[in-house]
Amino acid sequence: MANSRKGQKVVKWTQADEDRLIANVEKHVLCLQKAFAITSKEIQRSPKAISAHWYQRTSKNCGKTLFMTVSGKHVAINRRMGKGQPLKNSLYQKILSFLGLS
Repeated sequence: MANSRKGQKVVKWTQADEDRLIANVEKHVLCLQKAFAITSKEIQRSPKAISAHWYQRTSKNCGKTLFMTVSGKHVAINRRMGKGQPLKNSLYQKILSFLGLS
């Protein structure tokens, strides 16, 4: 284990921790802060650390779409903030593709 900037030991995320985070985001998809707070109590990490881990790693690599944010120019999968990926198709075509209808 490496030392963090504040002298605390850095504990690696286990697959069980990742699974709990994903499960809580699935349950509370409309309120990520609530999902992070619940996960914080379950795995003994701060909500801030969980939020950072979600946006830096898990949201990009969890292997499934839990939610998406779409604007006229971008789509962001599993993220509430940021521009996401530029749309190459129209929004209508993107939604049809996402639903598996095109």
